[in-house]
Amino acid sequence: MKKKLIALGALFAICLSMLATDMVVKGKNGKDQKINVVDTSETFLRFKILSDSTVELTNESSCRGHESITIPEKVRIEGKVYTVTSIGYEAFYGCSSLTSINIPEGLTSIEYGAFSGCKSLTSIKIPEGVTSIGESAFERCRSLTSINIPKGVTSIGMFAFKECSSLTSIKIPEGVTRIGSDAFRECSSLTSINIPKGVTSIGEAAFSDCSSLTSINIPKGVTSIGYSAFRGCRSLTSINIPKGVTSIGIFTFKECSGLTSIKIPEGVTSIGKSAFGGCSNLEIVIDNSKDNVKVVDGAFTGCKSVTWLKE
Repeated sequence: MKKKLIALGALFAICLSMLATDMVVKGKNGKDQKINVVDTSETFLRFKILSDSTVELTNESSCRGHESITIPEKVRIEGKVYTVTSIGYEAFYGCSSLTSINIPEGLTSIEYGAFSGCKSLTSIKIPEGVTSIGESAFERCRSLTSINIPKGVTSIGMFAFKECSSLTSIKIPEGVTRIGSDAFRECSSLTSINIPKGVTSIGEAAFSDCSSLTSINIPKGVTSIGYSAFRGCRSLTSINIPKGVTSIGIFTFKECSGLTSIKIPEGVTSIGKSAFGGCSNLEIVIDNSKDNVKVVDGAFTGCKSVTWLKE
C-alpha cells in the first residue's frame, strides 16, 4: 500500500511539472533566461499549431470578464512545447472589459481584428519582433491613449487604428513603407504624427477626420497620396508636399479649413476633384504651368487664392 502511495505521489508530481514549468533559454544578451511554459489545459487561452515549433492564439479564447491578460511566450500542447508567434484573426475581438495585456517577446504578427472593439484597452506595448500590424488590428480601441510600434514593423494595415479617438500621438518607425487606407481615420485626439523616410504610399483616407491634427511631415519618398487622405483635418495649419508626389487625388485635403498656405511642387501633374475644396483660408502656389497639370473642375473651390508660378 505504501509503495502504491509513493508511486501515485510521483505520478502526481510529474503531472504538475507538465502543467507549468520554467524553461531555460539564451536571452538576447547571451545570458540564461527562465521562461514560464504554460500548459494549455491550465489557461482559458486557445492556440492553433502553425508549425513544429510555433502556435497562434485564436479567437476561440473566451475573454469575457477579463480585465488583464498575459499571453505566455511558450505553451505545452500534449507534452510538446511551442512558441507563441501570432495573435490570430479577431483573437480578442470585442473584449470590452480588457484594460491591459502583456504580449510575449517571441511574437511576430498581429492579425486582422486582433483587438478590434477592445473599448477599455488604455495602452499596449508591441514587442520588437513584430513585423506586421494587420487590418483593423486596433480598430475602435477608443480608450487607447498611446502605443509603441517597434522598428521591425514594415506595414500598417487598413483600418489598423481607425476610431482610436483617445490616441494623442504615435511614432511610426522608419521600417514602415506603407500606411494602409483608413489606418488612422477618425483618430480625433491625434495632434501630430511623423511619417518616416521609408514610406512610399499613404492610403485612401489614412488620416481622414483627424480633427485635432495640427502638423504632419510627408517625406520625400512618398509618391502617392490616396484620395481623402487628409480630408476633414480642420486643425491642420501647414503641410509640405514633397517633390516625388506626382498626383493629388480626389478630396485629399478637402475641408482642411485651417490650412493657410501650401506649395505644390513641379512634379505634380494631376490634381483631383475637390482636392482642396472648402479650404477657405488657403493660398495655393503651384510651381508649374497650367499646360503641364491636369486640374479637375472644382479642385480649388472655396480656396482663398491660387497662384501659378509659370503662366
